[in-house]
Amino acid sequence: MTAVESFIALVIYPTIPAVQEGQADALLRMAETTIRSTPGFLSGRVFLSEDGASIVSLVEWTDRESFVRFRQKELARTAAIVAGEFHPKAYYLRPHAAVSPAE
Repeated sequence: MTAVESFIALVIYPTIPAVQEGQADALLRMAETTIRSTPGFLSGRVFLSEDGASIVSLVEWTDRESFVRFRQKELARTAAIVAGEFHPKAYYLRPHAAVSPAE
């Protein structure tokens, strides 16, 4: 029996300091509307770079198939078009290893 690995979508959106927080808030609202109740969704986070030049989103799914099914929904396709206006760079990742604090 093969274990199913979680699937992570890491997307970096270029921006400028003057609009970084507003764009991140808009991205978060869009994600909350489209992703939160989707089967297979595990978690999502939005990060702001210290220099104000980028927004980073990290979304974890139970598996790649859940992510693909989400992307096929009409609302998700529309959200991708809107987010695409920011010219993001996407990385699709699978877990390799983790480090935890020493006990």
